Amino acid sequence: MARQKHFVKVCSCTSHGDIRITDLSVLNQIVLDEEASIAQDKDARRMARRALALGDICMAAGCPIRAIRIWRAAAQRLLEMDYYWVDVPIYFEAYTSFDHLVSEKEGVTLGRRIDKAWHLLGHREMATWARHMRKEYCDMWLDRYYEALP
Repeated sequence: MARQKHFVKVCSCTSHGDIRITDLSVLNQIVLDEEASIAQDKDARRMARRALALGDICMAAGCPIRAIRIWRAAAQRLLEMDYYWVDVPIYFEAYTSFDHLVSEKEGVTLGRRIDKAWHLLGHREMATWARHMRKEYCDMWLDRYYEALP
């Protein structure tokens, strides 16, 4: 008689083509590994994209609070990384835009995802992150170019 193989169901597919993680211990290990590697990432945009993807996995698995925690930490780290460019002198012969130096698009996207998760949880009063991120990048721009204003 042949030995039967036993498998643990880690994930499943829905009829819409989404992947659902069913084993939370696997999700916990994925989150721990990715959070450690995201924290070491030196590229702000890549770090934000990886945090967005990891939060999406948590949302798909039914863990919105964990996704909010991941996205909030990434948004705060992104602001810290981008504030570095406020004081760095730019010595380029070609014109360089402030948008090329900072990750405003990724930061606002993180804020929108946080707000969407809070709306899904029924806490609309907590959904202020997109506005907060826009304000932070506006303040960052003013800190950089205030002296040049007429």
